[in-house]
Amino acid sequence: MDVGSGTVARVVRVISFFADKPEVTIKSLSAGLGMAPSTCHRLLDLLSQEGIISHDAVRRAYRPGTELFRIAGQVHAGNDVRVQALRFMRRIVEVFDETCVLARYNPATRHMAYSEVVESSRLLRYRLDLHLPLPLLWGATGRAIAAFLPVDQLRELYAIAPKSPGSGRSLPKFPKLMADFEEIRTRGYAVSRGEQIGGAVGVSAAVFDALGDPVASIGVTIPESRIENLQLAEAGAFIASVAAELSAALGARMASD
Repeated sequence: MDVGSGTVARVVRVISFFADKPEVTIKSLSAGLGMAPSTCHRLLDLLSQEGIISHDAVRRAYRPGTELFRIAGQVHAGNDVRVQALRFMRRIVEVFDETCVLARYNPATRHMAYSEVVESSRLLRYRLDLHLPLPLLWGATGRAIAAFLPVDQLRELYAIAPKSPGSGRSLPKFPKLMADFEEIRTRGYAVSRGEQIGGAVGVSAAVFDALGDPVASIGVTIPESRIENLQLAEAGAFIASVAAELSAALGARMASD
């Protein structure tokens, strides 16, 4: 097989052509990519030999092959925050025996939602509802993410922010909130008391994707009655280090890279 850069580029274009098409013919591929039918036939034949493309001889058509689905599935699983996060969350629970929560950020709605929980073994713990949109500017889980968003987005969020779900308080003035976010960025984690859930203390750190954007946060939710037994600074530093490992697993380049 010719592995020159021109052939590689053409192969990529052929595979990409199948992204939104359940079935492709040599004629439609040739017209869509502006390639000679003979070139399309040669590339499809090579991809069929590797299982990337499947050839239906009766219909004289081509479809995505099982090997392409296998590769795509593994790539998706490897970059899915929830799938990757579970092993890191279990490690946090092993250390603190407090409920660990993963909060996912939705850039389209600019809300977050709890997407995964690993429970503490303790009898007194919080039951968290998954997949419900929550305000981003309240609680350690949200603020750990918000601290790394652009200021213009934060201004928009601030203008429509509700009162604290946990305490009913209003947000501080915008400059004070920005100072709080600067502190979060400096130390690497956020701490909150009763902001999302009344009587709960949260300690969370942001998780970043391969582009360096905040996509989630990971942390613990602790009843206030147990907080005296936990050194918040030590817990925050540990959670921040685990969040950095999760970010690296998602392809993020950390500061030390």
